[in-house]
Amino acid sequence: MMFMKNKSIWLDVKNKALKRVTKDLECDTLIVGGGITGLSTLYQLRKENVDALLVERNKCGEGVTARSTAKITYLQEKIYRNIRRFGSIDKAKTYLESQIAAVRELKKIIEKESILCDLKSSSSILFTNEEKNKEMLIEEYNFLKDAGVKVEWEENQQDFKYAIKVGNTYMFHPVKYVLGLKNILKDYIYENSKVERIIRDNSLYNCYVNGKVIKAKRVVIATHYPYFILPLFIFMPLKSHPETSYVGAKKINSFKNINAINIDTPTISYRYHQSDDKNYLIYLFNSYLTPDIKSIKNNFEDLKKKNDFDYIWSNKDIITNDYLPLIGRIDEDEDGLLVACGYNTWGMTNATLAGMILCDIILKKHNKYIQLFKPDRLLNWNKVVRFFPDAYGSIKAIVKSGKGNVNNQNVIYTTIGDKNVAVYRDEKGMDHIVLNRCPHMKCGLVFNEVEKTWDCLCHGSRYDIDGKCIEGPSNYDITFEVGDTREEK
Repeated sequence: MMFMKNKSIWLDVKNKALKRVTKDLECDTLIVGGGITGLSTLYQLRKENVDALLVERNKCGEGVTARSTAKITYLQEKIYRNIRRFGSIDKAKTYLESQIAAVRELKKIIEKESILCDLKSSSSILFTNEEKNKEMLIEEYNFLKDAGVKVEWEENQQDFKYAIKVGNTYMFHPVKYVLGLKNILKDYIYENSKVERIIRDNSLYNCYVNGKVIKAKRVVIATHYPYFILPLFIFMPLKSHPETSYVGAKKINSFKNINAINIDTPTISYRYHQSDDKNYLIYLFNSYLTPDIKSIKNNFEDLKKKNDFDYIWSNKDIITNDYLPLIGRIDEDEDGLLVACGYNTWGMTNATLAGMILCDIILKKHNKYIQLFKPDRLLNWNKVVRFFPDAYGSIKAIVKSGKGNVNNQNVIYTTIGDKNVAVYRDEKGMDHIVLNRCPHMKCGLVFNEVEKTWDCLCHGSRYDIDGKCIEGPSNYDITFEVGDTREEK
């Protein structure tokens, strides 16, 4: 009998830490963040002999990358419909082209570098079981067909009423892929190396890491939610919003080479995984705007009603107001500061694409997708319509976060000395005390009883049970010790 693990199935692999930053360094380009985006960018730059280094505050591949369902596909729920709605049909077609290019590039890297990451060919399915959504699915079918995609229409199958299906898509193990790139690029990677601040000094950026300084001509922020960058710090909460999903993995008898997602509410997304002669179903149920979450525990209970899972975990995504990622220079006047984020739940393709785009920007090469994904792109009226719900969501999360875990009897909010703290008492009666403010924007924290983490509802920062920051945008821990005299960040 296998006991359920409250963690991602992708984290069951061994991940040996690389060297830390222990001395001052210099490079042409410094990449901050060791997920698929950071590793893809480092891979593309080193392939072109660019003097690039990467720093990761924990270990590569153990952040958002390890929480994905890990589909390599261009059939992405209602993304093309949303882009047409908030942009244009030409933008939707260009985005489709970019995703197909990313699928090909990811497969090419895996095969060229012989990365063992359980890559499997797969058909991708978009479906609905609701009659009212049939026309919407037909609309997506016609869009793909007009764009030259070979797409099939299916009805009354075992798992869905109406569906469209495409080929030339894949599934893989995302952390094994990251570890493959990490092994190839290990001479240029520093782990357990947290960037504390970045200061512009004429033509260079001084990046303070582990008490040392890395001087770089360019800095790429490849974190899930960008930080250190004042313009992005201001507009990210207004150009996007966080979304939380709940995922389970269940050992099953047979493997199917399909991945699927619906266009209905609640969201259902699933795929199959095969590794070491073991087969698993990976199943995502429901997605919530993070500020709207009422009970993390109840959301996990809803997931567990769907199956007797062996693993359960949650994932956070950044949804942009025009459904296009933010990839490129943050400002034309800041030639050396670049960013990649806001993948709208489709991180495997967009992280790979980001590596390609950022490399071409740095090398001043033409890339047809640079304009589409510019982070400083102007708002049109449709984006303004999305702007207000995003801004309201940020305010709502800040207000709501101050209430804490009102229904959790194992958590108390109090003060020790002059510090506001939160205390979780575990099953053994041990108290885990943390500072009760997310350093990012001073939001209060809620305790995730299932994964044993402190979560920020405002922008998705996450801390382990004792306050170590494991997921940004926060860049500081919330650890607390009796007699602590530190000022809260």
